[in-house]
Amino acid sequence: MTVSICVVTPCFNAAPFLLHCLRSVAAQGSHVSKHIVMDGGSTDGSVRILREFAQTHPKLEWRSETDTGQSDALNKALALVDTTYFAWLNADDCLLPGKIGALIDAASQTPPPAIVYGDYQVIGAGGEIIKHRRQPSFDYWDCLYSYLTVQNCAAIFRTDICRSMGGFDRDLQFCMDYDLVLRLAGNGIVRHVREYVGCFRHHVGAKTSRLQEVCELETERLRRHFSGHSTQMLRLRYWIGSTRVAARMLMEGCMACRLRKNTVV
Repeated sequence: MTVSICVVTPCFNAAPFLLHCLRSVAAQGSHVSKHIVMDGGSTDGSVRILREFAQTHPKLEWRSETDTGQSDALNKALALVDTTYFAWLNADDCLLPGKIGALIDAASQTPPPAIVYGDYQVIGAGGEIIKHRRQPSFDYWDCLYSYLTVQNCAAIFRTDICRSMGGFDRDLQFCMDYDLVLRLAGNGIVRHVREYVGCFRHHVGAKTSRLQEVCELETERLRRHFSGHSTQMLRLRYWIGSTRVAARMLMEGCMACRLRKNTVV
């Protein structure tokens, strides 16, 4: 029997990339039971794309209404998830064909993990591959202090654990992924699959490009919250953790792809 997941997607004015996202989820076949898109009242044509795509793709469930931000949209989508695991794919990102199945297979192994993640690609606005990202194995303390190992476009998460911990933090504008990973990883095991699973899109309008200062502030806030350390201690831990992550990347064959462009390693 094929195990399936729900994919949740927050969306706001993502029309240039939304169709690519929708098609990539549909291409996962029976591995996805529902694609839940929560649109925040887009005015750029995203609603028309969703309406038209849903006419031929019954697995797509969508809603367009005002929300208070990305976390609010994710929580609304999470309430509709009816599978053990869910994937979180932003509207400007995409999945590689059929690759979500590799994460589902790993999730079926004992003991059941809280998170399963794979490797990912960085793509440009037109879909061109900019970088390949082989990810290192997971270590909670290194993730806390230095490097977010899990990229949400290439991961699945345990639904019940996420819900029991209150879902997504509405106070976060940027680092809700970091918060989610740290909370789930603190309450279960994290498993890595050596497969390219998803694509993170880098473009001018992306939050990553626009909210760097917010990202830095929220990252430090979360590190202080989860560790209890002062800013000075966090800086020391950062360099220690970064050294450990770099050493692990070298040992696990993750470093070469970071030195090249457009070459699969």
